[in-house]
Amino acid sequence: GLLNRRGFQAQLRRALAAANRYEERGLLAYVDLDGFKPVNDTYGHAAGDEVLRQVARVLNDNVRDTDCVGRLGGDEFAILLTRTSPKDGVKRARWLEELVNTTVVDWQGRNIALRASFGFQRYGPKDDEHELLKRADSAMYNAKRLRGDRTDHRISA
Repeated sequence: GLLNRRGFQAQLRRALAAANRYEERGLLAYVDLDGFKPVNDTYGHAAGDEVLRQVARVLNDNVRDTDCVGRLGGDEFAILLTRTSPKDGVKRARWLEELVNTTVVDWQGRNIALRASFGFQRYGPKDDEHELLKRADSAMYNAKRLRGDRTDHRISA
């Protein structure tokens, strides 16, 4: 039930156009599941599919109607939090990160704990779609590398 990459990018373009025209602000979160390949290898692809569905539900059920969530491919997702201050956007994205990282999927009597790395990037007027995605992706990979202190390193400069 999520947008695919193309649909998400269309929504992102619309949000950036609105940001430019009306001086709006928002936040883009880039999400990558940690250890997803071992889930498929250990429990099978059906279990991996259920993990992806559960992540989609957690994200989609916990954003506003004006926000959007997309699956960019594989085990990567993006969340667009529109019309929000930088402070509120980061607070909301951190809450979503906590929800995902405390979710457990019950698969045939076994518990699969979800782990994901999040990268946040604020946006506003004059931001470029491709550059914004690139910065959010970079912040996510930085969070993966700096797992020991995730709180302070999720937002790229």
